[in-house]
Amino acid sequence: MPVNNKPPMRDSGECVGAPADGVVMIYATYPTREGALAVARDLVERRLAAAVNLVPSVTSVFEWKGRLETADEVLMMVKLPAEAASSAVEYIAAHHPYEVPGIITLPVLGGSGDYLAWVRGISSGQ
Repeated sequence: MPVNNKPPMRDSGECVGAPADGVVMIYATYPTREGALAVARDLVERRLAAAVNLVPSVTSVFEWKGRLETADEVLMMVKLPAEAASSAVEYIAAHHPYEVPGIITLPVLGGSGDYLAWVRGISSGQ
């Protein structure tokens, strides 16, 4: 019997929870909290995303135009139905101050069935 109603874990550490068909996450970074928050609010208000988490301080290290750069940034994690991903990526890119913003869409492999159903319901207006 699982403890605290949590799904059992396989030896690999993979969660055996509900499949996440139709749910993706977008990972993006922003130079300021204010910019990230404005886009996050717009994504949710426009029903392109179910929820957005902003992690206030990440350090990014990357090469840009031949130079090694380090930047303090805000991490944006967007949870959304897969069918909204293209529109959300386009919206983020259009409202981003970077010349080449780091925007990546990632598949969600599993999680809480109720939560995943809620995320999927955003595009259908539930």
